[in-house]
Amino acid sequence: MKFIKDILFFEIQTTGHDPDKDLIIQLSAVLLDKDNLLEKNNFNTFIRVSYLDSIINEHAKILHTDYETLRKSPKVFDAIKSFHTKFGNDLLLATHSSNNLWFLKNAFKKAAVTYNYDYHVIQLWTLGYIYTLNYGLNKMPTFQTLLDYFRLKQKTPYDMREKVRLEAEVFRKIIKEV
Repeated sequence: MKFIKDILFFEIQTTGHDPDKDLIIQLSAVLLDKDNLLEKNNFNTFIRVSYLDSIINEHAKILHTDYETLRKSPKVFDAIKSFHTKFGNDLLLATHSSNNLWFLKNAFKKAAVTYNYDYHVIQLWTLGYIYTLNYGLNKMPTFQTLLDYFRLKQKTPYDMREKVRLEAEVFRKIIKEV
């Protein structure tokens, strides 16, 4: 199956679940070619949201990284600007959860970067839910359910770069069977 635009799967790690008050502390993405769904490009960055040592240490624990790595990470303005510069707008966004989209939109707003992506977004959870219902799995699928169904393993659950690549692989497997 060929798509009209390349597909950018993105995944985030945040300080909580509320896009209005919590912040992105890691942003990862893989760009899939519209013709063959193979990875064309990728992006991964931690995002420093504070200069306070206690906050940096707290976020480093969430990210399973060290203080110094996070301290040297870009602020949201630079991270979003790099993300936007690398991929542009002429693509279709995809993610596992619609909540991720709200976080991304808020990050663009905080970074004062115009969010000009197509309002059509591929949501892997919805696609996976419909797909697994069609194959007799009568429960709400989590990301882990989809991984188990396709016999994929996530070695490091806190690594958003690995997670976004697995999301892209689940998507490829669903599209291949459709």
